[in-house]
Amino acid sequence: MHEVFESVARRFSVLGEPTRLRILHALCQQERCVSEIIRITGLAQANASRHLGLMYQAGMLSRRREGTQIFYKVADPMYAELCRTVTAQVAGCADGVANARATVSTLSQKK
Repeated sequence: MHEVFESVARRFSVLGEPTRLRILHALCQQERCVSEIIRITGLAQANASRHLGLMYQAGMLSRRREGTQIFYKVADPMYAELCRTVTAQVAGCADGVANARATVSTLSQKK
């Protein structure tokens, strides 16, 4: 089991970087070339290439070359689903906190 936990930890460490989550989000629905990923994420070319390479080496992304362009896609839909699930959970919690703050603020103003 130790090896399994080590592997899981490595994958989570790759996903632990917000830039890589933005890249994953850009690739959730379809394969994209590097220039599209850069446009969507707002990353510099060198930064995007470094993160894409790391995600590729980790097995999260697959890639193919077409002429001078390189296209990336999510290698396993599980990564996109994991990202969606956690993002929805965090966004839901953030909405709940915002709603609670608004309620407290409204109640405080009524006093």
